[in-house]
Amino acid sequence: MKNSTFKASGIVALAAVTALTLSACGGVSDPNAGANEETSAENAKLVAPVSNMECNEGGELSGDPIVVGGSMSLTGPLGGTGVVHEAVGEIVVDWVNACGGIDGRPIEYKVLDDQSTPAQVTSNYERLLSEGVDLVVGPYAGANVLAGAGPVSAAGYAYPTATNGAPESLIGDNHFPSWQIGGGASTDMWLPTSELLIEALESSGNAPKTVFMATQKFPTALSFASAQKKAFAAAGIEVVDDIEYEMGTTDFSSIATRMVAADADLVWLGAIGLDVSNFQLAFDSLGYEPKNLFASLSGPAAVASLGASSEGILVSSVYEDNAPLNETDIAKYFTASYQKLAKERDLLPVIETQAAAGFGMWQILLTAVNEVGPDNAKIIEWLNANSVDTLGGTINFDGFNGYGSDVNRVAQIQDGKRTLVWPADVAGAEIRVN
Repeated sequence: MKNSTFKASGIVALAAVTALTLSACGGVSDPNAGANEETSAENAKLVAPVSNMECNEGGELSGDPIVVGGSMSLTGPLGGTGVVHEAVGEIVVDWVNACGGIDGRPIEYKVLDDQSTPAQVTSNYERLLSEGVDLVVGPYAGANVLAGAGPVSAAGYAYPTATNGAPESLIGDNHFPSWQIGGGASTDMWLPTSELLIEALESSGNAPKTVFMATQKFPTALSFASAQKKAFAAAGIEVVDDIEYEMGTTDFSSIATRMVAADADLVWLGAIGLDVSNFQLAFDSLGYEPKNLFASLSGPAAVASLGASSEGILVSSVYEDNAPLNETDIAKYFTASYQKLAKERDLLPVIETQAAAGFGMWQILLTAVNEVGPDNAKIIEWLNANSVDTLGGTINFDGFNGYGSDVNRVAQIQDGKRTLVWPADVAGAEIRVN
């Protein structure tokens, strides 16, 4: 059962964030517009959303619904991304029910707005569990994931998640993240991702020799930056300046001035939310154009807001809508469904890390439920012993905190479109380095 009050306010929040971002940079268009033509609706056929499930199209639904509860940031500072995850949940529920449900039973997504506040996340899961939801899925953002872990774990529920910005903070053996980080390591979990960027840059034959780093004081970004410094040092790339800035900073002119003076080959931004948009305003005011720019964890709306200035920007990603990852029937149907809903709600019709990780979270849960039913103890046992096929690849949970894999990749804006450029086996193009 959907909470329509929360749903409506979340959509307004995203529209407002996107509109403000676009207007701040001159009303530019989505740099990925038209990128998904090959996976349009006419090429997408209804298939089950997970590989171990059959799609019984037109099958009659009967019995009590399987209710999946979740807390989501539909309003507040995280609302612009939270509503993407909500939309993914709606798509999956409609998809499963169109395929005949789970053993004929329909599923429902009961989502509560946490207003981007960890304390409210805890309260929401306590409420959902007290109301007897059958299963849960995680919220958006690392602090919120940790806030929900307490009540969910205490109740003995499986806890699939899409984002956890603090992977080294132990949750337990009921934690099953789709955004896999670290490949089983228990420390320096961002190091494999950092080394991947070095590999991508070196593959160009023109790797940078110097780098300027600027990082938001946000746990995810700081952990990433710490690991990246080690990777730069190991590769012989000199960090010529390293700045940390407060969350909520919007005026980056002083930092940009130091970037101009440093004239580094690469600018590495530990950027969250709209930071990259505000950095671009500072760059424009100084007439500065970085030779190469890595915007780490910037959201798609922020990157899209840059228009032509986004060309060549590198970002960390788990999925982009390019071959070979977008060639499966599941990927085609998800893309067509997401684009349709996104256009109806004025969301960016772009399948990237957030939408892909959100879908992956649901694929984890559905794969296990299809194997053992909606029994949390059995789901936890099964997932700890098996791998799961997700949109971003096959993952497992036999490492620290449920992180047995690493699905991070490097993407770049090329000719106005987002595409993976590394590793080579999933790349849609070769990296371009100035």
